Amino acid sequence: MRKPLKTSLALAAIMMLAGCQTYNLEQNREVLAAQKSADLITRSEVMALVSSVDVATDLEQKAAHWGYDLKRTESLPSLGLYILTFDCPPGIDPHVASIELEKLQPNSTVEAIHKYTLQAEISDRASGTFAGLVPSPMEYANGLIEWPDDGCVALKKVGIIDGGVNPNSISLNHANIRSKAFLIGREVPSAVEHGTAIAELLVGPGRLKDAQLYSASVISADENGDIYTGVEPMLKAIDWMVEGGVDVINISLAGPYNRTLDRGIQRAVDKGVVIVAAVGNAGANASPQYPAALKTVVAATAVDSRAQIYSKAVRGRHVDVAAPGVEVFVGDAASGRYVSGTSIATPFVVAQIAGDKEFTDARTSDAVREILSRQTEDLGERGRDPIFGFGLLQANQSCITP
Repeated sequence: MRKPLKTSLALAAIMMLAGCQTYNLEQNREVLAAQKSADLITRSEVMALVSSVDVATDLEQKAAHWGYDLKRTESLPSLGLYILTFDCPPGIDPHVASIELEKLQPNSTVEAIHKYTLQAEISDRASGTFAGLVPSPMEYANGLIEWPDDGCVALKKVGIIDGGVNPNSISLNHANIRSKAFLIGREVPSAVEHGTAIAELLVGPGRLKDAQLYSASVISADENGDIYTGVEPMLKAIDWMVEGGVDVINISLAGPYNRTLDRGIQRAVDKGVVIVAAVGNAGANASPQYPAALKTVVAATAVDSRAQIYSKAVRGRHVDVAAPGVEVFVGDAASGRYVSGTSIATPFVVAQIAGDKEFTDARTSDAVREILSRQTEDLGERGRDPIFGFGLLQANQSCITP
């Protein structure tokens, strides 16, 4: 028999901060109603986010009266939040269920369970394909943004929410990496390959020196072989990083707007964590992708060696900055590969924030944007635009080289 909620969450309650939390969600229910069912992991469950045991208990009791069975609970002590996952009554759409449960307990945030996917692709080009070309893809990315050849000393702790990181990668031999898995299925090699590439672009040779990197593995495959993650693993990963004192988080995932993700990220940002996310690879005519489109998140897009926009990049007023992300070489000469996507551009932005003294006191997305607006080369339309944002990232001289 399932334990009563107050008993199962009593220990976690001790770690919670007292008092009410304020938050302002960005999307209304009319927008959510138009989202595609294909974006859902399941149509039989919804997820609630609350900030106290009392609210959680009240929601559980009222929900049970209306036929919602509490499936599981999770505490996010560093964020000061709880997750409650409910089974919907037969025939009840998760969108309808979310509305009903929030009416039962207005201090809760309830949402359908959406899926989020990686935003990069591995090229089939062999490591030596571009041999003899100047600049080679191995060199163009750093040259395009004027990143120092020897890299920059890390001034902030960095986290990545992605696939896992291969500990045997030669490029990461000397990196200081803490890893933890938050999986809802089985881990897959392609996700590890992607996560390893992001880690190499952050703390590999010539990137961030002496960095502490927190790697959260959240991408897995379900029984049908589909590869994705959900909001719960992402929030658990963020909570773990907040506990570890991570300053800036790299998210290479994109998907639909989700109210619980919005609220959880707001809590992390309130604690001084900067989050940078890929705008997504759904194409120029796609709707904004999340979490990059959240106002609390810095949104990174990708350009090629000629500073032309990546053909699959999402456009929109939320785009903040462009960085190299097309046919970028990662790894070593023996096992390197070429990768493309807006998620590949994201770690260049994160490395700049973590390695540049100008960002030392920048603890909000707006503070980061203000500095980025001065550290970019204008592209496209004059001024900030929906394709390149402020423009192409340019490494500043305030970086401390090893």
